[in-house]
Amino acid sequence: MCADELFTIVKTIFEPTSSNSDDGVIINYLKRIFQVLIIGFRYYPLLAAVYLDSIVSLVCGTLYSWLDYSITLANQGLCNTDFYATLDQYIRAGNTSSLAARFDYYGTGSTLLAIQLCTDIPRSLCLAYVSIKLPFLLIDKIRQRFKRSSMSDQERMMMKFTREERLLLRISDPDSPEMLYVRNLFRQADQRPRSHHLVARLLPKFIYEWRDDFTFSTRILCIYSSIILLLFFITVQACVLILPELNSVQKKLQSFVDFLFPTSSGDDNDDETVDPATTQFPVPSLQRVFILSVVTTVLLITIQLLTLLANIRRNLFQTFRGDDSEIPRRQRSRYISYSTGNIHFGGYFIGYLIWGFILLAFFVVILWTCVEAFINFGSARILERILKMIIPTFLFIYFKQYLNKLLARYVFLQHAGEVLAINNRRILMIFIYFNLFLDAFLGFISSITRLLWSVVYGIIYMCRLDYSPLGRKLELMDGGFSAYCGYIHTECCHRHPVMLIFASHLFTQFKMKQYKQIEYLGQLSDPDRLMYAQRQKKSLRAIRKWNLGVFLIRNPMIAFFRKAYLKQLDVNDLHALTDLDGDVNNRNQRLAVYHRRASVAGLSVIEETNAELHKQQRF
Repeated sequence: MCADELFTIVKTIFEPTSSNSDDGVIINYLKRIFQVLIIGFRYYPLLAAVYLDSIVSLVCGTLYSWLDYSITLANQGLCNTDFYATLDQYIRAGNTSSLAARFDYYGTGSTLLAIQLCTDIPRSLCLAYVSIKLPFLLIDKIRQRFKRSSMSDQERMMMKFTREERLLLRISDPDSPEMLYVRNLFRQADQRPRSHHLVARLLPKFIYEWRDDFTFSTRILCIYSSIILLLFFITVQACVLILPELNSVQKKLQSFVDFLFPTSSGDDNDDETVDPATTQFPVPSLQRVFILSVVTTVLLITIQLLTLLANIRRNLFQTFRGDDSEIPRRQRSRYISYSTGNIHFGGYFIGYLIWGFILLAFFVVILWTCVEAFINFGSARILERILKMIIPTFLFIYFKQYLNKLLARYVFLQHAGEVLAINNRRILMIFIYFNLFLDAFLGFISSITRLLWSVVYGIIYMCRLDYSPLGRKLELMDGGFSAYCGYIHTECCHRHPVMLIFASHLFTQFKMKQYKQIEYLGQLSDPDRLMYAQRQKKSLRAIRKWNLGVFLIRNPMIAFFRKAYLKQLDVNDLHALTDLDGDVNNRNQRLAVYHRRASVAGLSVIEETNAELHKQQRF
C-alpha cells in the first residue's frame, strides 16, 4: 500500500523546483523525511491492531481502515490524477510544452483517466483486502470469546498465549518448516522428499526450487510486495509521461549528434525523416526503442529480483551450517555494523532498485537505439568506425588466448592438462620471456575491458544487494552488501531452525507440565494444595540437582560454561570462550583456557590440540 506514496516522493525529487521558492536544501530534505514519517504513522495503526489481536484493537483498526479507505476513494474521486498538471506543477514548469505534448499524444478524452484508474487498482485492492480482513479477524475473536465457556482447559490455556508463544509452539509440529529442515539434515540432497505444493509441481526447478523446509520471513515478503508494486508504478509512469516527449527528444538528439560529428556537406536537415548519407549517426524513431527498452529493463529487473530471492535462501542455508564461502564469517568487532545493516536492509533494497531501474533503462535505450539504427538505415558511420577499431583488437586478443590454451594443454602441461605439472620447462621459460612484451600491450587493452565490464555488470546487478562490484577484499565497504550481510547474520542468529526446534521443544514440555500441574491442583482442596506445593518445592530442588549432576557427567564440556566457572576467568579468556565466530585466534585462546581449567570437569576432555576436533565436540 505504501509503494504509491514512496513513488510519489521519488517523483518529487526529480521534479524541477520552483525558482521563486525560498526553501533551502536542508528544508527540502526535512520535508522528504517528514513525508516518510507520515507514511509510517499512517499505516502503523493497522500493524498495531493486528499484532495486539484484541477486540478493542481490532475494532479501532477496522474503523481506521474504513476511514482511510473512504478518504482515499474520495481523493481519487476528486480527479486528483498523476497525469494532469496541477497549478503548482504548471507554475514550476514555466511552460505548457509537456502538457500540450501529452494532450497531442493521448488526446483530451478519457484515455489518461482510464490509465489512472488502472494504476490505482493495485492500491485499491490492497486497501480493500485490509478493510475486509480486519472485520473477519474481529468476528473470529468475538466468536472465540462466546465459545470460551464450552472450551476445554487446554483450549483456554492456548487462548492465553501471546502471538509469539503460539508461533513457538507451532514450530514443534511435524509438518513445520523448521522440523522438516532438522529432518533433512540427516538425509542427502537427492533423498529429500519432494514438495506437495501445487506451485512446486508447476514451477521448473531451473527457475526456482520450492522447498517445504524453508519459509521466508514476513519482512522479506512485505519488502518484495512493496517492490513489485513500486516497479509497476515506475513502469506505468515512465511509459505515460515519457512517450509524448520522444518526438522532440529525437529532434534534439539528432541536432546534438550532428553538432558533435558534423558532416562534410553541412546542410541542415529539419525534416522528420533522416537521411543516413548526410549524418554520422541517424537517430531512429525513439517510441519503439523506448517500449523495447522498458520491457527489457523490467524483464532484467524481475530476473534479478527472483535470483536475489533464491540467493537469500541459499545464503541463509550456508550461514546455518557455518559455510562462509559467499557471506563473510561474522566477527565480534562488526556486531554493531551487522545490526545497523539489518536496519538499513529494506530501505537500501528499494533505493538500489530505483537507481538500478534508471541506469539500466538508460543504457538499454542506448543499446536498442544502435540496433534500431542498423535495422532501419542499414549503417551508422560512427558505429562502423568504432567497430572497425575494436573488432581487430578483440580478434587478436581472443586468438592469443586460444593459442595459449592450446600450448598449455598439449605442450606445457603433462597428460594433456589433466595434471598440474609442467612439461618442457625450458621451452616454457623462453615462451614466457617473449610473451611478456606482448602481454604488456594486451594487459593495457584488458584493463580497459575490465573497467567497461565492471560498469556494465555494476549497472545490471545494481538492484542485487548480495552482489558487490568492489570484489571480495573490499566488499564490506559496499553499503548495500554490508546491509545484506547484516540481515543474513541477524536472521541466522534469530531464525536458526535447530535453535527454534530446541526452544520450542523446551517450551512445549514446560507448558505441558504446567497444564498437568494446574489440572491436578484443581482436583485438590485448599489445605492439600498447600501441602502439595511445599512437598513439590523440596522434591523439585532435589530432582534438579540430581539431573544437573547426571547431565554434567555425561556432558563434561558444559562445565566450562557454567556461571561459577566463568566467574573465575578474566575478560579476554571469557570473550575467547564464549565467542561463536570461530576464528583461529579465538580458537587457540579457547584451547589454552580449556587446558588450564580442565580439572573443573573432573576429567580431561582436551586430549588433542586439533582445533577442528574441539569445535565439533562443542557443537
